[in-house]
Amino acid sequence: MDLDPLSIVTPARVKVLLLPIGDHVRQSRFAGFVARLQHVNVVRLGDVSPDNRPHRTTFSPLAFPNGRVLYDLSTAFPPQSHINLAPFEIYREPLVVVGIADGGALPCNKGLDTPTAERFEAGFIQQSIRPEDTLKGLSSKLVELKKDFPKALVHQILLFDTEISELPQGIYQVLSPEKSRTTTVKTIMCDLTSRLLAEMTIYAKSIQALSSLDSPTISADSGAFNSAISAVPNHMGRIPRLSSAAESPRPFSPADDHPTPSHRVSMPAHLPSDNGTRSSTPEGRPPSPHGTRTPPTKANGTGISPAINSPPKGSIHGGSRTASQDRVSVNGSIGGSLGERERNKGKGRIGVVIGAMYLVSGLWPDALKELVQSAAIAKNSSDYIWHAKAMDYMLVCLLMCAWAGMDFHIPDILFPSSPLQTSAPSKSSSHSTSNSLSDFGTRKSLDPRTRAATLRSLTTLLPDLTTNILNLYSRAWTFTDDKLPPLSFCQSAIRFAKLLTAAHLSDEGLDDGVLARLVLNTDAPQHVSCKPAAANFISRTEIVNVLFRAYPPPMTESLLSITDHTAVLAGIIPVLSELGCNRKKALVLNDLTAGLLPALVQARKDGAAEMGMHPAASLASLNASVRIIPAERFAAAHNEPERGIRNLLAQVCQAYAITWEGSIIASSADDSLKYLGEEARSSNLEDSNLPARVSSRVLHQATAKAYGSQQLKVDVLRLCINICEALPDLEGALHYSAELLRIAGSGIAPGPESSDGSPGLPIDEQVRLSNNISRTLGAARHLGIESAEAEYWDDFLVRGIEIVQTSPSKSLIPHSKRELDIIDTIEIEKERNPFIYNPFVKKKSATGSDQVLVADEERLFRITLQNLYDFDIAIESISLKAEGTPFDCPPQSTLIGPYRTQTILLSGIPLGAGSLKICGCTAKIRGCCERTFPTFDKPWTLKTDIKSRHVQEFGKAHPDSTSSDPGKIKGYRGPKAPMATELVSQVISAQPNIVVKDISAPQSALTLFEGEVARFTVTLQNASRTVPVDLLLVLFDDSTAAWRQSALSSKELNAVDLYELELDSAHKQPFRWLRKENHMNKPIGPGEETHIEIEVLGRPGLSSGTVQVDYGFLGIPKPDIKDRFFTRQLLIPITVTVNPGINVLLTDCVALPGDQFGRSEYAQKLQSRNVVDEITIANIVADKPIRQDGIQTLIELMPLSTHASPQCLFLLDFHNTWSNAISIALVISKCTPHSQPFEYALSIGPRQSQRIPIPMPRIYLDNGHTPIPSLNPANKRQFVVSANSTPGAERALREAFWYREAFLKHVRSRWKEEVTGRTGDVELRPLRFDPRIVSCFKLEDLDIRLSVGSGQSDENIKRIASSTFVIPTKCYLNVVTKLHNRSSAPIQSLLRLQPMLANQPQTFPLDFSKMLLVNGVLQKTLPPLAPGETTDVKTGFLALSSGVYEWNAVVEELATPTKIDRGSGRARAATGELDVLGNMSRRSWIAEEKCIIVAMDKMDEVRKEDDPVSERNEHAQG
Repeated sequence: MDLDPLSIVTPARVKVLLLPIGDHVRQSRFAGFVARLQHVNVVRLGDVSPDNRPHRTTFSPLAFPNGRVLYDLSTAFPPQSHINLAPFEIYREPLVVVGIADGGALPCNKGLDTPTAERFEAGFIQQSIRPEDTLKGLSSKLVELKKDFPKALVHQILLFDTEISELPQGIYQVLSPEKSRTTTVKTIMCDLTSRLLAEMTIYAKSIQALSSLDSPTISADSGAFNSAISAVPNHMGRIPRLSSAAESPRPFSPADDHPTPSHRVSMPAHLPSDNGTRSSTPEGRPPSPHGTRTPPTKANGTGISPAINSPPKGSIHGGSRTASQDRVSVNGSIGGSLGERERNKGKGRIGVVIGAMYLVSGLWPDALKELVQSAAIAKNSSDYIWHAKAMDYMLVCLLMCAWAGMDFHIPDILFPSSPLQTSAPSKSSSHSTSNSLSDFGTRKSLDPRTRAATLRSLTTLLPDLTTNILNLYSRAWTFTDDKLPPLSFCQSAIRFAKLLTAAHLSDEGLDDGVLARLVLNTDAPQHVSCKPAAANFISRTEIVNVLFRAYPPPMTESLLSITDHTAVLAGIIPVLSELGCNRKKALVLNDLTAGLLPALVQARKDGAAEMGMHPAASLASLNASVRIIPAERFAAAHNEPERGIRNLLAQVCQAYAITWEGSIIASSADDSLKYLGEEARSSNLEDSNLPARVSSRVLHQATAKAYGSQQLKVDVLRLCINICEALPDLEGALHYSAELLRIAGSGIAPGPESSDGSPGLPIDEQVRLSNNISRTLGAARHLGIESAEAEYWDDFLVRGIEIVQTSPSKSLIPHSKRELDIIDTIEIEKERNPFIYNPFVKKKSATGSDQVLVADEERLFRITLQNLYDFDIAIESISLKAEGTPFDCPPQSTLIGPYRTQTILLSGIPLGAGSLKICGCTAKIRGCCERTFPTFDKPWTLKTDIKSRHVQEFGKAHPDSTSSDPGKIKGYRGPKAPMATELVSQVISAQPNIVVKDISAPQSALTLFEGEVARFTVTLQNASRTVPVDLLLVLFDDSTAAWRQSALSSKELNAVDLYELELDSAHKQPFRWLRKENHMNKPIGPGEETHIEIEVLGRPGLSSGTVQVDYGFLGIPKPDIKDRFFTRQLLIPITVTVNPGINVLLTDCVALPGDQFGRSEYAQKLQSRNVVDEITIANIVADKPIRQDGIQTLIELMPLSTHASPQCLFLLDFHNTWSNAISIALVISKCTPHSQPFEYALSIGPRQSQRIPIPMPRIYLDNGHTPIPSLNPANKRQFVVSANSTPGAERALREAFWYREAFLKHVRSRWKEEVTGRTGDVELRPLRFDPRIVSCFKLEDLDIRLSVGSGQSDENIKRIASSTFVIPTKCYLNVVTKLHNRSSAPIQSLLRLQPMLANQPQTFPLDFSKMLLVNGVLQKTLPPLAPGETTDVKTGFLALSSGVYEWNAVVEELATPTKIDRGSGRARAATGELDVLGNMSRRSWIAEEKCIIVAMDKMDEVRKEDDPVSERNEHAQG
């Protein structure tokens, strides 16, 4: 780390000038050599070997081994204004000049490690230069150093990185770091210190030989010599500028060891003789310059008491002495002769210089003793300047002793207004003064408490002491002719202020840490509190008062040169920063930059005039001279950023809240100051935490912008731009131009409806700044400065990134592993459960799939860019910034118009599978560095808390909090930073791409009839070159699906309609994939084809369809898939035209008796006409039947058996809507065990109708009230009730449904077009059953049949029909009532018989007892009839007269029916099903056929005519 030139211990340092020797020292190598020396810039005197020459032992290191020599290594010669202050301030001139040579680059060593052929090609000579020639050249360089710098005491050359056995005198070699030991460089510095201490003896004697020294005075010309130089010996004459140092010859320095006289040529003719030995004092210091013991007198002639004890004549380590022996009286009359007064003043001044020499030599006790004596003399002589300087040096001595851990006492003369013979009053009672200085600094402090008390006393003394010193300087300016130059006064005030600040900020005052930082200039530890100690006597106001005494007047009125004026203001700024006086710091910075600009402009003009060119044309040479980048090794030794114009301007911007501390960064590779744009160019392109850093920076910038005056910030930035242009500093001009645009901008992310984003600069100035950036960039490129770039001024450049939706054929559809597990079982389970869940049928959301990318496939991204300024933004290249899987995004260029939001499309290709995160865009804007812009897609503006209790200085902590983070303040809600969004996508492995190669249907269109089935083939090809297809599914969608789904979701559907819709959806899909077993799991390789055969069913309302092909590439076995997989979907549209064909309508249904067709038409006619007794059997037999061809054909097909079940006849109307004849075929399957299946065919002409009777046996359903089922398992409910249905209507609806299902189960019809031969099924499901049709088709639970029997022989009974009997009168017979329980539940009933005359109403008044006698009662209770059981109930009767009688039977149920569990026989609880159907009442049944009894008196005639009838019956039964 560089030493602070304004440190309080600067007077204790030895300035060393380091210069490169020869033309072969590269800058980076030179910086590395300097860094090695700076590591050992503190040399302990105990490690220094004393000089053996007896006349050079005055500053022997043996006098104080614990002392330190501090070297201030500098590579620049001090300004002339600093040199003019010597010897008043001896530390300002270089006492040592060291030349540095690179041994590895010398001609004698160059190319030694290079092969001969390569050295020849490189231009090396074949014969190496001898080392002797090289060393001779270095010796001549050493002679030139002595000529150029004659005032230096020591001249030597250090030859680095070489090994030469014999070196000339004054040249020392330093081995390379690999070959050096840890003490190699330290030994070199110790030898240098030994030579320096020896030469300082000669220098001190030359000073002592003078009678007096003049005080430094103010020169009218800052570059001219100071008038004090006239009193300095000749060898200390004027030192010319470094550039002309070699032009005039100069005497040799006595520091060389040539055999020359031991005295300098310019020394006085007579020096105090020491007889070839050291001074009489053991320390070897020169005798006291006081001459006589007579003290000076006051102006009024009265004597004064001695101020201090005089230094002893003997050794400070000698025997014990009394305090009175150490005292030296200085009483005398100040009002004596003028010559004596001047001599005393001169001796005091010489003593101050000698004390300063002891101070820089590390002999701090001797320096303090000499300075105490000289300060007393100067004080008594009213020599204010030298008195103050002596006190300044004494303060430095005390600090150095305290840093070294030595025991010390504060001299009484340092206390303000103290009597000369008594102890000075101290602010600290713990301090005890000493009247003897003989034991000062002789040992380490053994009592820490005593040392701590002394340090506290010194800390307490500092404010008064520093103020007293500055007052003495001011008094000299007012009351004497000795006017201290303003440079020395200002720097002294700054040094004192820094000392006070260090003690003010420390918890313990001047503790070891503070002393180490003051002496070694180390960094303050991070844990040091910025708040002053509670028990500190040094207030911030006192420090600021001391500091501002150094504040110079304006440049036009100041006596300081522009360089010194700038240095003073620059020294004030850090102190104000440490004290937290940021407003004062801002004012000083403003004055500094305002005064610097005219000087820079004038310097540029003067330099251009000297070069004989225009100022603009001298840009190259001037800019090249200031662009010095330290080497990496040099930067490692110097941790502080370069102190220069850039750092100054950065501090100005920071003070005015334009930037903050994080905006200026020192690189780890070098100490050169970097702007934020350079950091973005070097590091943030790979920073994973970039969005958070940019968001934090945006918040800080917006907060800084909201703080303070906006116009003031704009003015400061304009000043910075002018200074950078005057330097010229092209990078600085670019940086501050961009910074001005940023400060003037709105700094917000406006929303779509916002209009408050315009900048605060006029349009013409915005355009001028933009042109200035372009012009500066062009000049930099012309000069070869490729790194000159600004940082773009709007962080909200990228306002949105989204993935452009790809074509539907390439869209990815996500699926879970569970969906993959059921793919193989869909087709199998679909036969049993048509409504099985198919995950591929469900429409997938495109939102999630659009965020999924496919490896090695190009995808487009839509980028939204923002420009809130009134000039065009030229983007040279912009690409996506991605993290995760490799991603290739070709950069593009674009132009954003003024004040607008613009969208562009960028293409990107992910190069592998994995996770991809789009963080933003990497953009290179013309004139700006390439950097990454995060995405801010949401509107943002700074919302600050305007409450007064939160108003605070920018960058400072809240007064109620100890943290500098506003977010940690209790009750304080700081502004929220903008949230940068990231586009996270998943990249899957490469996927195939299937295209349609051919469709067998012409123009993808089909024409069908209703019920017709057609097929077509789709040929697919895998267009991918590398990826096969191992997953292929084919699904369908049609135009009828929408209204079917809408109807299924309706709440108004009854159960029948719901069942029909579900049946259509499940079993009558318009499209079906005819999968081939050999192609089930066969993959489709790259470039291969596959054929898909599809079947289409003509349905009403079908107009179009879509073939949906889902395909993908899994790459692994299906069980190994853990998360999810993706497929692509190919949609193939198909156009279908369905023409109507055959329409069917059910018109009527008629129930027929079981064996009615076994009788003649006359018997039927007799039955229908209810023939009375006058109609005989003969008449019935004689009639001829009349037949119709169609009906008779069906009748002949029916079995004519007395055991046949009851029959019914359905009448169906078939209508041909087509223009061609269509043949119809009816197929009736076997309905009952006794029936036979048969077919019936007929042809229907164009647009004609045909009614077809269909005879079918009547059927019985055990429970016709069963709830109507739902085919979809997802819609299954316990009870399905039609909307707004009563129990009776619900029972009728269910019966109609189940008997219709029984009818459709046995009847099927097909059609065929006779012209084209096209066939199809006739849809019979539109047929509907009403209650009348149901009653004709169904059989009751209880079958009731009536017959006549005699009980013994049936010879007297003739059966002429199924229920018609002929009996004789007056014959006792039985009416047999046969009951058969068809149901599954027992029936407990009551039988009622109802005999009556035929063709007479039941209410006809008739004395029936005279015509028919009945044995018993006609109403009787029957035992329970078990399920399937048959019972006969006989009732005796006697016909008294002939006639036709009708017997009817009615059976009534005695108990309400209950559900009987077939397994256990117990009744189950009637639940909600009974509530749906209502409370069932008792049932009753009536015999379907009445028993007709024809009573006749003449049975013989019947017997005679019986044979033909019997024969006919037998023929019919056969």
